[in-house]
Amino acid sequence: MLKVGYRYFTNLVSRVASQQGYMAAANVGGKFVFSEFAKIPRLLRHYSSASRGGVQDPLPVMYSDEILNALADLNITCKDLNIDIEKLQKHITECRYPKYYAAGPMSEGGAKEQKLIEYFVSLELLNVQAKDTVIDIASEWSVFPDILRNLTGAMVYRQDLKYPDEVKNGHIGGNAAKMPIPAGFANKLVLHNAFEHFEGTADSDFIREAWRVLKPGGQLCILPLFLAEKFSILTDPLVDCNGIQWDPEAKVIKRPWWHNRFGRFYDVPSLQRRVLTPGKDFLTTIYHIGNIKDVHPQANLHFALLMEKPLES
Repeated sequence: MLKVGYRYFTNLVSRVASQQGYMAAANVGGKFVFSEFAKIPRLLRHYSSASRGGVQDPLPVMYSDEILNALADLNITCKDLNIDIEKLQKHITECRYPKYYAAGPMSEGGAKEQKLIEYFVSLELLNVQAKDTVIDIASEWSVFPDILRNLTGAMVYRQDLKYPDEVKNGHIGGNAAKMPIPAGFANKLVLHNAFEHFEGTADSDFIREAWRVLKPGGQLCILPLFLAEKFSILTDPLVDCNGIQWDPEAKVIKRPWWHNRFGRFYDVPSLQRRVLTPGKDFLTTIYHIGNIKDVHPQANLHFALLMEKPLES
């Protein structure tokens, strides 16, 4: 746990330093350390409660025949997609991702391979060209915008709630569901392991905002699209959960050290209600990544969502 935390910290500081300088990196690093120490009282309370007979709920079932059959009943296009493993490895080698990106290998508690698989699949699905304007939504300190810019020559913006609510130096701040940019600003929007963290109605609101922001023919890619047999919300009781709008129909599952306060796992009815219906004017495809466990046994990119705004809209 300590080794993973150290790798996450060093990668975080290096990413911030490369984007915003050493003063910003020191500030972010200090806040991270403070937040980790602040978890200690919550940790003690959590395990004290568990020792008094609390039973830990199982994690959501994120892949099953039940989910596949429910998707097949939807009135949208569903396609199988197998990752070209040799092409993926070539991509990783050529792009020279940082060694301990995302806290290092999944086999050692990090998430590096998961993130790189997501990046590769989104590149395959979006087919970004030099003429495109792309927004990496909930980008924070991701390396993906740099990779995409270097590979394609496209204009790439970082969007995140952590940035000031303005457009400046390639950053778009504020709420992703209400971006300070004009209609038809972008050709491509992409979210990597981010959409599930949109609390309250922000998921539905963002889908409507994507329609406004995209040019005709533009595309929105969300991956992973986290599905489950039962509509669930995963949360870490060690982080600050004040102000969360819990979906009343979802089961809340607590997992210490998950490091996120909110993660939504749709069942198919809630996906229809919260995502597909608000995006009913999009041409929508759900991709089923059939060989993900062959790519990496711990990876969870079972599904990806691609929504395209029609040319005539």
